[in-house]
Amino acid sequence: MYYDLFEKIKRGSIMLWNVEDEKELPKRKEMIRLLGTENFTYYKSHGHHKDYIRILAKLSLYVSSNALEKEAGYWAQMEMSHFLFTDKEIESNSFFLLKYANKCYGTYYVDASDIKQLEKLNRAYEQVRSITDEVRNWASRIQKHKDEIARDGINDQFISEFEIAKFQSLMHGYGAQAIEHAKSFLEDWHDQHYWKSKKAKAKVEAEPENEDLVESST
Repeated sequence: MYYDLFEKIKRGSIMLWNVEDEKELPKRKEMIRLLGTENFTYYKSHGHHKDYIRILAKLSLYVSSNALEKEAGYWAQMEMSHFLFTDKEIESNSFFLLKYANKCYGTYYVDASDIKQLEKLNRAYEQVRSITDEVRNWASRIQKHKDEIARDGINDQFISEFEIAKFQSLMHGYGAQAIEHAKSFLEDWHDQHYWKSKKAKAKVEAEPENEDLVESST
């Protein structure tokens, strides 16, 4: 169930954090000094708004360089402890990143419809990952079938002589293009909404738009 994060603030910045203790989160004075952000609220990522944060956390996982080594979908593991929410569009700051790069996962400036769109893109990526994982597991399943009938003294020449190595060679790369394509949609969404420096933001805004394209909440 969604608790509407955007009920009062229709569009805002969601800054993702992973800290072991809430004391590690920057205080208000420091946020004002480094980012010029005064009015904001911290929430726990596993509280009432966890569905929003899980969607964004999945994005961070799926666009990472080692995404294929991680579980996707329901079993995906994300490390997010808190998030900050404000109506201000937060811009990246080198001094802030220098101090908090290992704790802060950055900021997305979004509204509810943006999150809904991302949820659909996540599901599309998860679907193609599921397809390719299923095919990749066929070789081990076939070997299991071979072992089972041999154990029980059952004869089936087709199964026993089936060449798994040739099958694996034939299916090599199955779904790889689909994964990259689905990932590219996530990367586009990320690039559109992820925080930028003032210089980068000015450049993006100058370019023509592509039509194809810690408050307790537990």
